[in-house]
Amino acid sequence: MIRAFFGGTFDPIHNGHLKTSSALMKELGIDRLAFMPSAIPPHRTQPEASAEQRLDMVKLACKDYPGFEAEDWELQQSRPSYTTATLAEFSERFPNDTLVFVMGMDSLMSLNRWHKWREIVQYAHIVVMPRSGVPFAPQGNELETFIAQHRVNQPSDLESAKNGKLYIAQTPLIDISATELREQLHKRPASPPIPEYVYKYIQENKLYL
Repeated sequence: MIRAFFGGTFDPIHNGHLKTSSALMKELGIDRLAFMPSAIPPHRTQPEASAEQRLDMVKLACKDYPGFEAEDWELQQSRPSYTTATLAEFSERFPNDTLVFVMGMDSLMSLNRWHKWREIVQYAHIVVMPRSGVPFAPQGNELETFIAQHRVNQPSDLESAKNGKLYIAQTPLIDISATELREQLHKRPASPPIPEYVYKYIQENKLYL
């Protein structure tokens, strides 16, 4: 089984996350894709919605997508959400599965600033989804070398090992900025780019006002 994990703040989860992830499942033949809200994201400002609210929104967003699920493991931890430690835990939890860690191109371009970033591929493949306005332009020799060492060009190349590969996917470019979306939600628009269930939850809980 191919089991993918897509980490982020999901503040809130939106159609960009969902549509690109749905395309990724088809491209790679992923069986399960878990959206994993981070509790204490070490690389960015803290979320506006609480951990519980962000998890609730992810669960609601997954309702209409077979194979999608919410993963609350990082929310149960009392430490910053370091990806390497999380994937080490999952490799023990799912020893028979091929693990894939999903990130956006912006995250790949700053990967060398992550905690123990080189060790991620010891536990999973890295799959990168392109982002509108974010070019593939690694900064620094160490990141450029890392990408060159681990990059493969075909989805089938991920099947040759349980971890250690890096693949840049062909998922669609959907330009939704979370910051702009939160500002938009402040005005309570008629049809924001988020699932109906999630928007109803936001309204009921008076989020992003």
